Amino acid sequence: MNLRIRAFPDHGPLVWYAVGAGVAAWAFHLVFFASIVELVHDHGYFWLFYVGNGVSYAVTFVALALSIVMVRAGTDSEDAGTVAGRIRFLGIVALLSNSINLMLITAEAVYALVLNTGRA
Repeated sequence: MNLRIRAFPDHGPLVWYAVGAGVAAWAFHLVFFASIVELVHDHGYFWLFYVGNGVSYAVTFVALALSIVMVRAGTDSEDAGTVAGRIRFLGIVALLSNSINLMLITAEAVYALVLNTGRA
């Protein structure tokens, strides 16, 4: 696939990744942290929190970068009804969604890292 600014694909897995990966990363982060709390408390595997944060941040930052590429690739206005307008609209939606999910992941990460989890 070609990621040049002018030749961004108007459909396919890259667009779906840019639009949906931030939500999936936040959901993974939430479920993963909820499922390992007892393990971390009982055995002191605090490093699992860092792994969960790293994976969630990496997925969301890649999706955020793709959404920026999509916004730049859309040369027409969002309401133009063209392929470039559609890519720009989806890029703006993905940019907002990924930014919000990045803030949610950060809020959960700070909460988990500040609390005393009984690490050994």
